[in-house]
Amino acid sequence: LLISIMGRTMGALGNLTFVLCIIIFIFAVMGMQLFGKNYIDNVDRFPDKDLPRWNFTDFMHSFMIVFRVLCGEWIESMWDCMLVGDVSCIPFFLATVVIGNLVVLNLFLALLLSNFGSSSLSAPTADNETNKIAEAFNRISRFSNWIKANIAAALKFVKNKLTSQIASVQPAEHGENELELTPDDILADGLLKKGVKEHNQ
Repeated sequence: LLISIMGRTMGALGNLTFVLCIIIFIFAVMGMQLFGKNYIDNVDRFPDKDLPRWNFTDFMHSFMIVFRVLCGEWIESMWDCMLVGDVSCIPFFLATVVIGNLVVLNLFLALLLSNFGSSSLSAPTADNETNKIAEAFNRISRFSNWIKANIAAALKFVKNKLTSQIASVQPAEHGENELELTPDDILADGLLKKGVKEHNQ
């Protein structure tokens, strides 16, 4: 899980790493320009008259001191700088701690924690989206059933209407063609009197 989250944040972490490298470079160059000459000129102030391991004499040593400050170990290096220089070392180291350590490095933690939070909320979000999709399909199904029921009711109404109209028309049409006979007009063996058919026509 941790590897996958860090993989998703590589783009933002890459930009933040670039900013951090620029800050380290700027402070390393500033320290080398401000205090490098003091270390060489006042080397006799150190025990055994030897340069300390952490110094600002060249870029690599300056880079290592700034990196050490970002790791939180800056008090000893600041005292060595004040031994060969003056109180101007204090604002330099404080600015390095505040800008580099308290701001930029904490941005890494904030970025990782925000991605942890978004990854933990991703599963409920997917569940909510699934529920919304199911609800949408349910509404579509209910609407289609309502349409079918209304169409069936309309067709049934039209069918009943047409059936009643046809039933009311058919007896009248049959009545016009039927013969009106009375028992007196019918002879034996089903014969009709002469002239009855002509009279009815």
